[in-house]
Amino acid sequence: MKAMVIFDTRYGNTEKIAKSFEAGLHQAGIETLCVNARDVTLDGSLNRCDLICIGAPTEWHRASRPMRGLLRKLKGIDFSGKYGFAFDTKLSRTLSGSAAKSIENELRHLGLRIVAPRESATVLLVSGKVGGAYLKEGEEERFEQIGAQVGTALAARTGTTWA
Repeated sequence: MKAMVIFDTRYGNTEKIAKSFEAGLHQAGIETLCVNARDVTLDGSLNRCDLICIGAPTEWHRASRPMRGLLRKLKGIDFSGKYGFAFDTKLSRTLSGSAAKSIENELRHLGLRIVAPRESATVLLVSGKVGGAYLKEGEEERFEQIGAQVGTALAARTGTTWA
């Protein structure tokens, strides 16, 4: 089984979450590639993946501009038989929105089957500093566990067993 974890990041928090998630997928026996959305090429490598995981920071209630651009570029690719998973980083405020929600909807529109419900990692603002944020304590570990759970769910849905 192969997976690609694609992320966009502004302050490095979504990248940390993506790499933690990737580590969890490895624990479940899945071969992975973790790549920044800006570096994704449409050379067919996505078609060789069983699972496409996409995450972005939540900006103005939706996914970041680079991620929205990548999702537009993915239209027209045949994702039949593939699975998807969406994640984001966001403030814990009630009205902050969720990039993962819109990403998950886009993954469905692209034809991917959602392997597990979207997840969000909480970021906190740096007090007294404009434009800075950091991950809530424990989020990287939680996303490593989520990655392992998603990998296990993928194996169960595809009937793959690990030796």
